[in-house]
Amino acid sequence: MELTTTQKRQRLLTMIFGAIAIFFTGYPHVWSIYQPYVMEQAGWSQTAASMCFYLALSTFVFGNIIGGRLQDKYNPKIVVWIGGGIFAIGILASAFLIVPSSLPMYVTYGVMQGFGQGLIYTVIISTVQKWFPGRTGFASGVVVTANGLCGFFLAPISRRILQAEGPGKTFLIIGAAITISWILCGIFFTAPDKEWRRKAERALREQNVANGNAEAQTEQKQYTSAEMMKTKNFYLLLATMLFGLISYFLVSPVSQTYQIELGIPSAIAVSAVMIGSIVNAGTRLVLPTLSDKVGRVGCIKGVLVLSAVLAVSVVAMAILTFTRSYTVTAAIILMYGCYGGIMGSFPSFTSSIFGIEHTGENYGFVMLGIVIATCGAPALSGFITGKGYGMHVVFGMGIVFAVIALICLTILGHNLKKEEHGKEQKNNGISNDERITGACEE
Repeated sequence: MELTTTQKRQRLLTMIFGAIAIFFTGYPHVWSIYQPYVMEQAGWSQTAASMCFYLALSTFVFGNIIGGRLQDKYNPKIVVWIGGGIFAIGILASAFLIVPSSLPMYVTYGVMQGFGQGLIYTVIISTVQKWFPGRTGFASGVVVTANGLCGFFLAPISRRILQAEGPGKTFLIIGAAITISWILCGIFFTAPDKEWRRKAERALREQNVANGNAEAQTEQKQYTSAEMMKTKNFYLLLATMLFGLISYFLVSPVSQTYQIELGIPSAIAVSAVMIGSIVNAGTRLVLPTLSDKVGRVGCIKGVLVLSAVLAVSVVAMAILTFTRSYTVTAAIILMYGCYGGIMGSFPSFTSSIFGIEHTGENYGFVMLGIVIATCGAPALSGFITGKGYGMHVVFGMGIVFAVIALICLTILGHNLKKEEHGKEQKNNGISNDERITGACEE
């Protein structure tokens, strides 16, 4: 269905400023750069400082769930205003809370930042998807690509400001940029009219039927979160994300130190992370866009297979006695790409299975897999190394988890094929009934 000139402008502005706001939701992932400065100024232990990151990540997921639920009841713009405000205030307030007690920072940098980010993240992604019927992979891919680019740009900028001004002023400067992005997003963010969406989806369905797509003959069921969690497909999707990401989270925290231990120059090790960030961002756009054309199950399956292969490469290099192996560097770069591909594909994958109407809240529940993976991977790695085993055993566990993820995804794909086959039979039955009825009338 064609858009009016005004609608085209609204769609473009929503995507642009939504992407800018989403860009800053990657801010917690550069916390490792801030951590030594905050520890030195406030006198915190490494454990106390690391908790800021984990709190931000955990509350981010719950913010997604709440944000998705709120956008179903209220105008998404309102949710963006509320979430962006909480996010910005949390960072700005953190500038004045670098004190011996870590509790205030836990509230501002941890809870407020994470929850505020979650509120806007799910709303922006789901709203942008609704502007692009039939191209939800492309729409979500563009937006989450911005999130993947955050580390690439904010890491060096933050490092320079930290070295010159310290963590307090850095929080203020970055917080001011976040505030501007929030205000601009709140002003220009617009959800498509529900009536236009219904007409657009109906037109798309009719076009697909005309092209011989039997799946499109039946209107897709729009699952609520309660209905979604009663299905086996939800738990298979959750498990796929959980086990698929564990492999990455086992590798990423030690990517630099492990290369240096193997004798790879520090400059190359750091460059691998920077290049990996670019690859991460690229796959967030390419894979979901590709999934619009080739099918999301096959696309994500490819990502997980690649993750397993790369984990094998890392294990092989760890077992061997080589002190310098650029194969490890290449594997780490590609692991970043795998992470970006998984994170970029899952928003559209969720909406393709459970419908787009409640996709914000639904994806929030799927993202629980990220929390478990992020917290579980370091715990597992610490347990294995604490028992005296080397990193090759840790990476070997990554292979196991990638294989489990692949199995879960394969089962999910089988379930979806069975469901579509059932729909085709039902549609054929309806068509036959209509033909019989028509014959009787004649």
